[in-house]
Amino acid sequence: MSTGSILGEFNREQDAFIKGQEKGGAAAVAPWVGAPNEAALKEECLSLSTDRRNFVRAPPAGVDFDFDYDKMYPVAVAIMGEDPNLEKMRFELVPKVITEENFWRNYFYRVSLICQANEADAGRQSSADDSQDDKSASENLISREKASQGSIEDAKERIKSLRVDKENEDEQWEKELEAELKEYEVVVEKTGDDKWEKECEELLGDELDLK
Repeated sequence: MSTGSILGEFNREQDAFIKGQEKGGAAAVAPWVGAPNEAALKEECLSLSTDRRNFVRAPPAGVDFDFDYDKMYPVAVAIMGEDPNLEKMRFELVPKVITEENFWRNYFYRVSLICQANEADAGRQSSADDSQDDKSASENLISREKASQGSIEDAKERIKSLRVDKENEDEQWEKELEAELKEYEVVVEKTGDDKWEKECEELLGDELDLK
């Protein structure tokens, strides 16, 4: 939602409120009355009157803030009834520094931003609460599924590990057996060579003796 439409919505709400006030004869109330997070919204609005820049600085260029002084003045009076600083600021600035209409225009522009931000926060909180309820209902199921899946995966890993260990064990056993056989063959060959050499020497010795 654009800033212009936000402010337009705020003005429409105030317009409807003023019309209702005129018909029913009820007194205007401060914008935080009955709003979500009322205490926090009131504190934010009251803090505006502690800084004169909120009254002497106009809304940013290009912002379409449709302010109706006559309609908003009863609300201004209601706010001053609860905010002594606002009445004091008005006394100091109007008309020496700024006209009364611009004073209230600049002020209500900032009030409208605070009110809109408060509504957005309340909306997000409501959505978060709803999603939390849905989440808590499904989290148990998901956690059970994860636990089950985790158990399956653990079992698969253990089986795989056992299989690998068994293969390694068989391979190691085969290597050791092969090494032993080779060693045995070498010994046999060596033994055979020695015996053959001895026989040759003996035969040669006999022939020399005969000569």
